[in-house]
Amino acid sequence: MTYEEILKLCNDYGIKPRKEQGQNFLLDEAVPQQMVEAAGLNANSTVLEIGPGFGMLTKYLIQSGAKVVAIEQDRDLLPFLNKLVKQHANFTVHNVDVREAKLEEMGLHDRKYALVANLPYSVTSWILHQFLEYQPRAAKMVVMVQKEVAERVVAEPGEMSVLSVAAQALSEAEIVCTVPPESFYPVPQVDSAVLKLVTREIPLTQDMPALMRLVRIGFASRRKQLHNNLQAGLQLTTRESKCVLEDIGLSEFARPQDLSVLDWEALRKALKV
Repeated sequence: MTYEEILKLCNDYGIKPRKEQGQNFLLDEAVPQQMVEAAGLNANSTVLEIGPGFGMLTKYLIQSGAKVVAIEQDRDLLPFLNKLVKQHANFTVHNVDVREAKLEEMGLHDRKYALVANLPYSVTSWILHQFLEYQPRAAKMVVMVQKEVAERVVAEPGEMSVLSVAAQALSEAEIVCTVPPESFYPVPQVDSAVLKLVTREIPLTQDMPALMRLVRIGFASRRKQLHNNLQAGLQLTTRESKCVLEDIGLSEFARPQDLSVLDWEALRKALKV
């Protein structure tokens, strides 16, 4: 879809992209094709799309043969999307805020569907957290996000964050491709990337809430050595905090970003939290 075609659609349907919702319409046809390929969709698949906009990605999801369920909060886009509903038996659209959506009532059951979407930047973090951890979880996600967010999700020890620990504990993550700002209208101020996450059948932790409480304590002051944050957050002595790190094979000088997910899980078990 060209820049001129998007402008015409915006004019025809009275659409003004909402900056506060992170509304950016994709122009590059190659990107949605890569997303659908990465998702591995077929006629037996069920897929959720959040924020379909003018259907750049939607048309390729429909062509895959999958059952496509779309959630679009912007009422002004419904006349356009309802035309697609009438044209394609495998496409439905729901006008609701995704944070209030009743997914199971839409036929989306735990680990039985894929989430494929150009995510509104304003709700990216919430969506990643919600669809990985809470039922009905997506079996896989192929989503467009800010490049910085994608890089944080796939980070390795030395560059880890709360987000990367959470995502990697629950999924296997990779960056499919990067997307420059000029691939969108309006042009965002950041680069984007397509992120693929496949939900782990067995998470890397036995207690996700406890793990994340510990991780947040550990990252309370990123620049400090981890033992200092553990002392402050768990009321440990200096000796106790250093010894527990050494007991699981970590340096007493380790910083929170240095630990892998498995390191954090070992620390959780050692601390019995």
